[in-house]
Amino acid sequence: MRYIGSKKLLLGEIERVIDENIESAESFCDIFSGTASVANYFKSRFRILSNDLMYFSFCIQKGVIENNIRPNFNKLGFDPVEYFNNLKENEIESLPNKKRFCLNNYSPAGGRMYLSGENALKIDFIRTKINDWLKKEKINESEFYYLIAVLIEAIPFVSNISGTYGAYNKFWDKRALKDLTLKEIEILDNKKNNTAFNTDANTLIKNIEGDILYIDPPYNKRQYSSNYHLLETVAKYDFPILKGVTGIRENEIKSDYCKKKVVLNAFEDLVKNAKFKHIIVSYSTEGLMGINEIENVLCKYGTNYKMYEIDYRRFKSRGKCRGKCNCEGNLKELIFYARKEV
Repeated sequence: MRYIGSKKLLLGEIERVIDENIESAESFCDIFSGTASVANYFKSRFRILSNDLMYFSFCIQKGVIENNIRPNFNKLGFDPVEYFNNLKENEIESLPNKKRFCLNNYSPAGGRMYLSGENALKIDFIRTKINDWLKKEKINESEFYYLIAVLIEAIPFVSNISGTYGAYNKFWDKRALKDLTLKEIEILDNKKNNTAFNTDANTLIKNIEGDILYIDPPYNKRQYSSNYHLLETVAKYDFPILKGVTGIRENEIKSDYCKKKVVLNAFEDLVKNAKFKHIIVSYSTEGLMGINEIENVLCKYGTNYKMYEIDYRRFKSRGKCRGKCNCEGNLKELIFYARKEV
């Protein structure tokens, strides 16, 4: 999934920081988990705590991090992923209009071009069916979240967007005209009791503890709630009131880490209340907080402070940014480390 601030290309660097500074640890907390790529990468090494304010992220975490095996769907009696991939047109068309939220709001039928009509209706059918199965106890909670995660991971591959859901393309991208296809998600069994949360990081931090706290907050003013609103709505499937040309949710969640005036206070509060032995922070030189500000907070509450700089060109190829960023300048990805007495 294309995701703002994704750390998939930085995983090796994060692991290097851990190996250089931490001799032993049993738990790893990814408190701004996003698509759970970092949490999933380190699941083989640690017991994972993961969290995100966005519900669609929580669903991915529940499906991929909490589950240690692919659910077997015994009560259902058949493979739901295979079933959804082989739906008949007349079966999908049987869905009542009142349940066609995606079709009526995110496709041309609703005046927007996020999804083709066929894919939007298929998403409606799948979400309705998953809810029905849960209500009738044909699937359990673990199976429910696994299916939602599989669906959420599939939608970006047929979405008519350039990067996020902050806007849709005015003309159809070729991939948006392909049929929605669900793919199994690989589940790693670390034989540990992993836990996912869906709450504000600064509230959660007061109620958890462990060895490694990984902090990867939003860098800039772009709120994730408006940039991924469609995935949030599909995950919740709560038929919200939408507003504006782009159809964002009326009561969108906003993070303090995207607000210049309060981001530093929020970050300090998080570090101050962290009951973790090791703190690792990912950030960028284009972020709302300056290097000195982050350094001051980490040195105030921790010791053994270190900062690692990763040249932007190593983190994201020039071809991918297509000349739209300042790759030839001083833009860098940063990883900070500090040890904390708890």
